[in-house]
Amino acid sequence: MKQQIRWLLAVLGLTTIAWVSCQGDQSRSSERKAGGGQTTRGWVAHDDPIGFSVETPREWTVRGDRASGRAELQGPGGEQLVVWPVFIPVSLETTTASASLRKLAAKLWPDTQWESPEPAGAAAIRLRGRAGNRVATALFTWISSSKGSAAYVYGMTAPEAHYRQVEDTFARILQSFRITGPPTQEKQPPAPNYIKWQDPRENAFSLEVPGQWKVNGGLFRFASVDTRPVIEAISPDGKIRISGGDAEIPPFTVPNPTLAMAGFREGSWYSPGYGVNMMVRRYMPGKAFAQEYAMTKLTKGCADATITESRDRPDAVQAINAIYSQYGNAGIVTNLTAGEVAFTCRKDSQLMQGYYLAGTQSTQGYGFALWHVEILYGYLAASGQVAQAQSVLGHMLKTFQLNPQWVAMQQNIAANTSQIVSRTSEEISNIISSSYWNRQGVMDEISRRRSNAILGVEDVTDPVTGREIKVESGSNYYWIDHRGIIVGTDTDTRPTIDFRGLTRLP
Repeated sequence: MKQQIRWLLAVLGLTTIAWVSCQGDQSRSSERKAGGGQTTRGWVAHDDPIGFSVETPREWTVRGDRASGRAELQGPGGEQLVVWPVFIPVSLETTTASASLRKLAAKLWPDTQWESPEPAGAAAIRLRGRAGNRVATALFTWISSSKGSAAYVYGMTAPEAHYRQVEDTFARILQSFRITGPPTQEKQPPAPNYIKWQDPRENAFSLEVPGQWKVNGGLFRFASVDTRPVIEAISPDGKIRISGGDAEIPPFTVPNPTLAMAGFREGSWYSPGYGVNMMVRRYMPGKAFAQEYAMTKLTKGCADATITESRDRPDAVQAINAIYSQYGNAGIVTNLTAGEVAFTCRKDSQLMQGYYLAGTQSTQGYGFALWHVEILYGYLAASGQVAQAQSVLGHMLKTFQLNPQWVAMQQNIAANTSQIVSRTSEEISNIISSSYWNRQGVMDEISRRRSNAILGVEDVTDPVTGREIKVESGSNYYWIDHRGIIVGTDTDTRPTIDFRGLTRLP
């Protein structure tokens, strides 16, 4: 039944998109003749993890809302377009469809005053509305089945001054819209055999990495007090890249009038001595740095890079600052801010999903303010291999250790530095375990249960074959025989000797 509903929605979407496109073409046929038609220049493709693809002008943003299943698109001039697939567990006709559209349109734009619904086809109705200087159109189409009605809501709104000018854009976006289904989860490889990897440059640290992976990095020393540990691990198929640290990120000093008078303005290089070179740059909080790093460096060679979520991590700051506070120096004020970013892009036609956690620490004393990137860990993985990337990264962080002999040799570094770094790495591992992509697994489970409730089905497994099966809900026990016939009963009594019990999933 679930596949049938998806098929109905796909057919319904194609039918409606063709209708909307036709309306746009008819209203502007003379303009198309004069302008010579539209071209693809300046448009980009977007494949969303929740299961749709669409093309938009480059300056538009696209967001898939997993909770509602909506595709939400935003233009630079305040244009908005929403595609919302819904399933209504009744067979619709024009009157009930009109009532449904009013409720759904009110959820999209609550401040809009809608006119009376008007027919737009055999199984389609339309609403026109206004909110201040904005006009809106909501289109509702549906196909009924024995279980209910699969439907689409298409919402379009823009400032009245240029609504007519963007109707062509709306129509073309809808022409490109496709339901693709959620990304196929690739078969996960067996748990990796971890081996100990040691820094080949100074033997400063060690950690455990998957034995078959390609691993690079080590401690890069730029000055006696400027050392930058780096690790990079790439899976055998090249579809997962995990990294920690970046040797190309220098320490920074915050601009101030004294530096400016000496000619050191933002973007220039300043050396306080001891061979240290610092870039003059304003302080960036962890979240802002994570966003910039993802979009400028991590997605090089990718297309359609999009940030799907970013947020501050005050919990991370609290935990790690508590560790630092135990070993702090009097007279120096330090502050660490952390943030995370989740993003997607396309590489060689493969949808990639990424996650990075960044922490930037500022140090202020009498007449100076310095900052550096203290935390930078994450991954970029092919869709379907995110869970493996998270697992490997977590293991690497939990096994990270500094070499005590190296610590003892490092001038002006206290012996407890190893304890600080080891405890900090464990905190970072705990933070990443609750990352955006990990939370998607929980959201997928919530979505599964909501979908089952709407369709009147539930999930069971065959303990003999391990196969998951959807059955119509309403029975307390479910049974299957060797022919694949499934029977539901209210008691635990086996229907006949040929049947074996099925296990209900929560």
